[in-house]
Amino acid sequence: MSSKPTMRDVARKSGLSIATVSRVINFPDQVPAETAKVVTAAMAYLNYRPNINGRRLKMTHTRTVGVVVPTLANPVFATAVQGIEQDANAKGLTVLLTSSNYDPEREMGAVSALLNNRVDGLILTLANADNNPVVDLLMAEKIPFVLLFNQPSRADIAAISVDNAQSAYDITTAMIAKGHRSLAMVAGHFESSDRSRQRYDGFCRALDDAGIPQKNLVQVRFDEADLVGPLGALLCGPEKVTGVVCSTDMLAIAAMNACRAHGLSVPEDVSVGGIDGISVGGLITPKLCSAVQPTQEMGRQALAFLRGLIKGQANPQSLLLPHHLSAGESIGSYRGTDQHCSST
Repeated sequence: MSSKPTMRDVARKSGLSIATVSRVINFPDQVPAETAKVVTAAMAYLNYRPNINGRRLKMTHTRTVGVVVPTLANPVFATAVQGIEQDANAKGLTVLLTSSNYDPEREMGAVSALLNNRVDGLILTLANADNNPVVDLLMAEKIPFVLLFNQPSRADIAAISVDNAQSAYDITTAMIAKGHRSLAMVAGHFESSDRSRQRYDGFCRALDDAGIPQKNLVQVRFDEADLVGPLGALLCGPEKVTGVVCSTDMLAIAAMNACRAHGLSVPEDVSVGGIDGISVGGLITPKLCSAVQPTQEMGRQALAFLRGLIKGQANPQSLLLPHHLSAGESIGSYRGTDQHCSST
């Protein structure tokens, strides 16, 4: 039986020094990306796991929790963090926050940095909860963590979310109920967000239940603010759509701007719906119709679950909080497809 691989083995496999391997493991943000890639590949090949748990056994509780979200540019994550911080402050806990920029490869570095800052546990929003080396590592090392917004298929992982597929199903069904039969979904890249894939599944299920075979999909970056080009063919082409469902409210606002840029009115010519329920959606004209998540409460509940795990609770808890459709004005009745786009 072969012995457990060591850091020396990783150094030999990667052709680098033990000191370099140690820096990649302990301070990933301080080494070149190419160096980190070589070391990570060697670790994966050897099935080497840093002995994070061994280091943690020497530590006392720091009353500090780590939080990793994809971005703070989207208010949905900022509001969830606000919920975490409010309850953490009330309980004398410190929150260390970082973001992955929707990059799955940055998640491990972000988590390693937080663990090196001796956090007692982690609250995470990951690109893919069901196939993620971060989850594998935290489970193997018995580090307390809770997933936020993710819906893992495993029952032994603590998670707080809404039903992502049902949220999209409901907003799509609301559009279909207004007479729309030609619909498109604008979604963030699936490889960056399992929530986006789940919401697309809900969109497709709503179309299937309504007997609508055509499923139009446009995938973009989550921070994409200019959808004039990506939506041009769907809004102005020969098979133009009359409804656009977006996987986030931020994308929905960008879609509304794209409609106007093409000379189309919302909701007179095109209906637009989003998912998240960010407050800015109620401040624009027309007000955005959205599947609203109780985001701040989700953050609070995630912290409550994490505190239980840190205290030794054996059985991780998961919860889907309810969502609802906002009384927006961006979804209107179908009025035909004789709308004409203006040149941009």
